[in-house]
Amino acid sequence: MVRRSNEKRKLIGELVKNAKAMIQAGLSQTTRTCGQPSCACHSDPARRHGPNAYLTFRAEGRSSGFYVAPEHLEEAKGAKRAWDEFWQAATRVAAINREEMKVRWQTARKARVGR
Repeated sequence: MVRRSNEKRKLIGELVKNAKAMIQAGLSQTTRTCGQPSCACHSDPARRHGPNAYLTFRAEGRSSGFYVAPEHLEEAKGAKRAWDEFWQAATRVAAINREEMKVRWQTARKARVGR
């Protein structure tokens, strides 16, 4: 039980650390053709423009997103990585909480039955 408590404390620290920078979003990179029909991007896929990065997310029940300028790409990747790490830690804390709850309930039941 002490081991779980120490693990949980460490995970909660990770949650707090990652919460400072995290964003819940998908990060994708795409190439595109431009609006000029004579541009080489229309005839040769290797010459398409980009890659361009976009963050996508759901807000108020709707899909949304925005362009990520190249100078902000590393920051966006770090924020997305913080979310992934936050999620992993949160699901581990939830699993520990479930196990602790199960043990409490089983202990209480045994105490009632044993009377």
